[in-house]
Amino acid sequence: MEDTNSEPWNMPLEKRIVELEEAKRSHKKVAVILYPEEDKASSFRYRGYNIYQTTKKSNKWQLIYFFLNEIDAVFKIIPEVEILIFGRITRWSPQFDELAKIARENNVCILQDLDDCVCGTKYIKDMFNVVSPDFIDQEYWINTCAHYELISYFTDGFIVTNEYLGEKLSKAHDNKPYKVIKNFLNEEQISLASTIKKEKTSDFTIGYFSGSHTHLTDFEVAYPELFQLLNDYRDIRLEIVGMLELPKSAEKFVKNGQIIYHPMVDFLTLEKMQASVDVNIAPLADNIFANCKSDLKFFEAGLVKTPTVASPTFAFAGSIKNGENGFLCRPGEWYETILKMYQDKKLRVEIAENAYRYTIENYTPESNLKQIEEVYDYYVKK
Repeated sequence: MEDTNSEPWNMPLEKRIVELEEAKRSHKKVAVILYPEEDKASSFRYRGYNIYQTTKKSNKWQLIYFFLNEIDAVFKIIPEVEILIFGRITRWSPQFDELAKIARENNVCILQDLDDCVCGTKYIKDMFNVVSPDFIDQEYWINTCAHYELISYFTDGFIVTNEYLGEKLSKAHDNKPYKVIKNFLNEEQISLASTIKKEKTSDFTIGYFSGSHTHLTDFEVAYPELFQLLNDYRDIRLEIVGMLELPKSAEKFVKNGQIIYHPMVDFLTLEKMQASVDVNIAPLADNIFANCKSDLKFFEAGLVKTPTVASPTFAFAGSIKNGENGFLCRPGEWYETILKMYQDKKLRVEIAENAYRYTIENYTPESNLKQIEEVYDYYVKK
């Protein structure tokens, strides 16, 4: 398999400044997004890099990304841009107020881009049911959500990943407007997918790609039924990638090799791992926080022709047509649904092919460019 660059966003500041200047010379409008550097491999990939890459093909707009340690450069280029976007910045700074003031003086629209319901304390108790019962962890999230809200005070509106999240944020922030730019794939993922050959083992493998510790409660939605499957069928395995603390009832399956744990990996390695499993699962608790999440676990698996079984949250219910391009499961339905996939290879292949077609139609850069342009046009009215 070809060598791939797992951090394509790591390009010099000078190169991005040149691209901004070239965009202006081409009479394109420019949006700038500011992100914390430590988030490069997380939500920034979807909300910054992928949109930057996509708008390079636009005749109207170009997004350029900057990190907080480059904020001095942002101060200098503010007079040249039309939109300033604050990404998932977890710590407010007086510099942001100063930057917003300069943006206002130059008629620059100021927005906040969020992919979780983490702005302000209105829905914070709902988050506690998802994240952790630990007091220190809760204190962290109370502080973090307050920092997000401090930034929201000087913004003109939100860009979000789905309508459900947008409505919650708008309601909690004096009905400020919101627009949706959904998460989607980048060119590196699509290119890699074309080279991946699905290699099958004799075991049937369920993949759970947790991503972060905020999925602890989510896994509880399905694990009793998953463990029952492992108990009933010794050739079923569960591969877990990411941060997840398993319950004690999982110990025997870890010891006998039916549960295999992998630490977090880069996004291209993750893609190969998603291709290697028979079924991808995405259980989510039924609450406000979970319904605000995107359907990225569905379309990333769909790209490599792996079928997904997911909870019927807002985003998954909007993209998965139950029994056609995936399955939606409530508690009590996971065992029978996955068993059906285990017993029927033809069904797995059919679902996977449908998921792939749906993904290519809806989650490529090309299929999302128009929506990006329309969102930016909405906030910068002609």
